[in-house]
Amino acid sequence: MDKKFSRKRIAVTILAGIVLVLFVATVAGLIYYWKMIRDLSEVQEEVIEHYPRLYAYIADDPDSNLSKSIYKEIAEYAKNNGCYVEMTGQNLSTSYSKADRINIAISSKVDGIILEGDKSGETLDLIDLATEKGIPVVTVLSDCETEDKTRPISRKCFVGLNNYRLGQEYGEALGKIAYEKNEPSRPLTALVLHDADKGDADDIIYSSINEYAKGRQIELTESGVDVSTPFASQESIMNILDDLEQVPDVIICLNDRTSESAVMCIVEKNLVGQTQILAYYDSETVLKAIEKGSVYATFGIEKKKVAEQCVTALNEYNDRGIVSEYLNSNYILIDINNVGNYRVKGEDNEA
Repeated sequence: MDKKFSRKRIAVTILAGIVLVLFVATVAGLIYYWKMIRDLSEVQEEVIEHYPRLYAYIADDPDSNLSKSIYKEIAEYAKNNGCYVEMTGQNLSTSYSKADRINIAISSKVDGIILEGDKSGETLDLIDLATEKGIPVVTVLSDCETEDKTRPISRKCFVGLNNYRLGQEYGEALGKIAYEKNEPSRPLTALVLHDADKGDADDIIYSSINEYAKGRQIELTESGVDVSTPFASQESIMNILDDLEQVPDVIICLNDRTSESAVMCIVEKNLVGQTQILAYYDSETVLKAIEKGSVYATFGIEKKKVAEQCVTALNEYNDRGIVSEYLNSNYILIDINNVGNYRVKGEDNEA
């Protein structure tokens, strides 16, 4: 009898414990639910800012680090100056062509378009369409041009960089590398890597480098790179380097994607120290490579100034109906001597 009574007592105790735990859990759940409801009721209504003007930013490659960083500066400057800029086609499940994104901006009836220009006739037609709809277009980094010189271009302003001067600065950097190598018995060899579908901007830069090299101990060669994706760019550069009989003293990159891919390629092929890179754009990969010595120098863009000029140009046109057709920004040379200060300055701006 004692054993049976003891077992019953244990069972009752266990059951009571389970009931107590369930009761405590239920009470805790009710308290949490009540607190959550109370907190939600205390949440203030979200403040939605309204901007009188909406602009669209349309990049050649929305995934490019350069385009992303320029858009960031443009969006920030715009918000501080009474307008809002959206990168059309960003964060969508479907990938849209550049022409599609321009059409989306026009259909959305934006108050202006900031567009990375190109030499496509389709782009020129869409700029004309935007103009007909009363939407001003500002081109940035590259302008829209046509071989038909009699055809007017209806964009209102081009916010550009001095690509001729950039070519001269590449040339001057080549001269400095040649002087440091101190091998007067042989010319300095340089390979220029440009976009395989290169536009007018690359043509101007290369022509300017070539102009500088004439009459000097500098031998230039050029090769086109598929920059459609980071993988395609890296594979393309790998193939170019594999086909060379001799590694060039210097590799010159004319865009941001080629620069990052070239850095990765020379590391993978153990060419660090055998060749130097003159890069384009101040990505984290390139800045680290300057500090490690695999990149001799790079040319950054005054992104804040470019952003200010783009937004100001559209605001001026919308306010006054007139704006300068061309606004100029400069490149910034970044090398081992100033990369530390450049990083600190960038961090201060971020803060």
